[in-house]
Amino acid sequence: MKIEDIKTRPFFCSQSSMKLALNCIRAWFFKIRWGLQLRGVEIKESADLGQIYHKFQEFGPGQEQKVKAWVTKRQMALSLQIDKGEDLDGQMARLVSSLTVSYNKAGVMARIFWDKYPQPSYLKTIGVEIKHKMDMKFPGITIPLEGTIDKLLLDTRNGNVWVRDHKSTGRALASLFLGIQWSIQARLYRILAEDYCKYKKSDIDGKEVKWEVAGFILDGILKPGIKLCGKDNRNAVAWNCSIEDAYLRRVKEWYAVKEEENPGSTIKSQSIMFNEPLFPDELKRDLTRLYNISIKGKDPKAYSRDGTRFHCYLYEKPCIYESLCSAPMSRWPELLDTKFKIKEEEK
Repeated sequence: MKIEDIKTRPFFCSQSSMKLALNCIRAWFFKIRWGLQLRGVEIKESADLGQIYHKFQEFGPGQEQKVKAWVTKRQMALSLQIDKGEDLDGQMARLVSSLTVSYNKAGVMARIFWDKYPQPSYLKTIGVEIKHKMDMKFPGITIPLEGTIDKLLLDTRNGNVWVRDHKSTGRALASLFLGIQWSIQARLYRILAEDYCKYKKSDIDGKEVKWEVAGFILDGILKPGIKLCGKDNRNAVAWNCSIEDAYLRRVKEWYAVKEEENPGSTIKSQSIMFNEPLFPDELKRDLTRLYNISIKGKDPKAYSRDGTRFHCYLYEKPCIYESLCSAPMSRWPELLDTKFKIKEEEK
């Protein structure tokens, strides 16, 4: 693959791409503008678990079979690739098994969350997994913004709209909540929600009330450190219940121990009211920086590597682009041919 043959993709802003650009503009260029991803299949247990947990939250209580069907469809697609002889390193077979483990964990996590934080009857779900695009405009700059909002809730008592986001983590739960008031995600999702809701109204007590985006709700839950296993089979017989319920009970006990050791460390829901301008000065500076990065052109040498090396070993693993960053550009065509592929653009 020749460098000059790679098509540079149009610039856009999302909360994840902006975070990446502010960490490492070289990684941002490779991922967002070139669309580079690793060949083959990479097992990302945390990401897969988070994605399946999001599916449970998207479909809601009582819709577990829809999530099961979604996971099964993905496993079947992998099995077809295995049957065609594409699983050269065994990663696809391991991923099929890993997805079952993640499904079981995500299912009990969702049930435990719903029990602790049921949605109040006065909050109506406007939509889930809302994909929205718009142009952000402030003096001298226009930036295309896109994103997927986990959930929008309408308070039927007053017309207030709340952005709700679900997260799971294997790290300390505090890592999800510290600084959410000034986080890129909360600020950009507010902008998306404001644009999505700008013409919408509700009839409240006989009056037409315009929807107002009031705040952001962040839900966080710790990934359980135990998986469904033979012990749950034995417990199901002893307790006269399903294997899933036996596993749920054991995970609840695991959470209880963690809570006793460190109260508030396993599950939390926190809301913030939006009380700053839509474009506070901090966000304007970050967006201006992102815009300036976006107009650097097509030459990858214009995009510096992370001199702090913070991004190089984020999440306790090397950045997938480390081999490109470490090699002279003369070796890039070889690496691009053997290690990377171009991700298909979403239509």
